[in-house]
Amino acid sequence: METLIINVPEKKSALVKQLLKELGVKYNSQSSEAANDNPIPNKLTAKTIDNAHKSIGLNEPIKDIKSFIKSL
Repeated sequence: METLIINVPEKKSALVKQLLKELGVKYNSQSSEAANDNPIPNKLTAKTIDNAHKSIGLNEPIKDIKSFIKSL
């Protein structure tokens, strides 16, 4: 199984969906906003991550996800 991410113009969306259906391909529709591939966090997210690493608002700094989840 392979996962592909493609951008389809709105006016061709119905045609592409019909073609995929006829080919037996399963797909998930996402708006262009949901498919944002920007790996750089915005300022609020960056500050929140920084605060978590500094243990601001937490009992101790986050070392890794597993230990953080266990602490919840």
